[in-house]
Amino acid sequence: MAKRVGLRTEIIVSLALLLGAALLFAGFLLLKLTERELVTQRISSIVTTMEIVSKVLTADLGKSPDSHGVVSRRLRDAFKPLLSLAVLNSWRLLDKELSPVMAFQEDKLPLKSEADGRRARLTGDVQVATSYRSGWLTPGGEDGGAVVVTVPLWQRGEFYGVVQARVLLNDVKERIASARQLVLLYAAMYGAVLIVAGIYLLNRNVVRPIGRLREMTQEVASGNLEKTVPVDGAREIAELAESFNAMTWALNHSRQETRSHIDSLQQANQELRQTQNELVRSEKMASVGHLAAGMAHEIGNPLGATVGYLEFLKAGLESEGQRDIAQRALAELERIDRLVRELLDYAAPSSNEPENLDLLAAAAGAADFLRHQGVFDHHRLQCDLPQALPAVSASRDRLQQVLVNLLLNARDATDAGGTITLDAGTRDNRVWLGVSDTGCGMNSDVVSHIFDPFYTTKPPGRGRGLGLAICQRIIEEAGGRIDVWSEEGMGSEFKLSLPIAES
Repeated sequence: MAKRVGLRTEIIVSLALLLGAALLFAGFLLLKLTERELVTQRISSIVTTMEIVSKVLTADLGKSPDSHGVVSRRLRDAFKPLLSLAVLNSWRLLDKELSPVMAFQEDKLPLKSEADGRRARLTGDVQVATSYRSGWLTPGGEDGGAVVVTVPLWQRGEFYGVVQARVLLNDVKERIASARQLVLLYAAMYGAVLIVAGIYLLNRNVVRPIGRLREMTQEVASGNLEKTVPVDGAREIAELAESFNAMTWALNHSRQETRSHIDSLQQANQELRQTQNELVRSEKMASVGHLAAGMAHEIGNPLGATVGYLEFLKAGLESEGQRDIAQRALAELERIDRLVRELLDYAAPSSNEPENLDLLAAAAGAADFLRHQGVFDHHRLQCDLPQALPAVSASRDRLQQVLVNLLLNARDATDAGGTITLDAGTRDNRVWLGVSDTGCGMNSDVVSHIFDPFYTTKPPGRGRGLGLAICQRIIEEAGGRIDVWSEEGMGSEFKLSLPIAES
């Protein structure tokens, strides 16, 4: 592929060629006109001189028998200054019969102009014969040509002869050659000035603005649409810069709109994923509902029979301690019945009306219940609860179920000798209660799935993965939320947050 010539180089070369051709053409035309004028003036001056000489000579003709001798002397005296200036090359005097009387010849070329003499005798006019070779394209020298002037000699209507002279035009050619050198020097200097001025104006008005546009196109190609081109220079260049700036603004605006659409699409995709997760979760909850309904049906009959047997056994016991044990067994069976019904309520909205209750009392009741069961025999339960908290609106049994579930999970995640802490407080018109432990903790991937139904990290047989899902559902129905913080090896903290109940 041929190397491309730059715009500046191409314009400079074209400008130099055009200016050089124009200047040389104008100079040589002027030189040609000057040369023609000089030759014309030379011929005119020679003719005038020869006419004056002829008038002087005709005045002497016929005065003496030796008139031609007198005329010859007159010619020598008249032509002597011209010979000294090396202008007159040769001359001769012819008689009536056009025979040479006397002549002077400086070069080897003879002066032969008999035809001009006959025409001069016949017409009585001066005859001029020019042989000039132009010297404006050739160097000066002695071969510049000559002018032959033939003047008739008449006196009182009588023809006495003719005078012929040949004048060289070498000096004209030399002057034209000198002028040609001046024309070339003038063309070179004037052309250089014009080219320098043209280069300056070209750089300022064309090359620099186009260079800035080229740099900006590279910036646009690299992705930078913030810069603009200065609007200056000639009208066309300024309009081009304005159009380029408008194009970059439009591209930048389009890019921002595209980014906004992409962000909207990403947000829509995220919402779709969340909706999909909710649908999957709802489907799981529907399965849980069917499972819970089957369990309630299967457990209900043996549970009712067991309650009847215990009531019958309790009535036949005489010892107060034995009746207390039977009563506790009945209470636990009732709790099992409530848990089965709450599992059914998780799949279908509950009709239980919330009530204003004390969160501290619910926490203390859950803790006492688990202490009596021996859940914390090998762990330390620390309660950092305030003296009082504002009431919250929730179902007492459901809230206690959430607290029991969180305390059991904290016990399962903590080794023997570990600490489980209950604390509470108020913040931003809400009441919060936290359950934290010093157990194994969880990584971020586990934390993101702990509220999914049937997701569990416990060994088989230790859990079904429904506890935290149920807890989240209960707290969200009460208008609250559950926040989780956990780190592997550092323990976990579950914090319930419920709005303060209206008085």
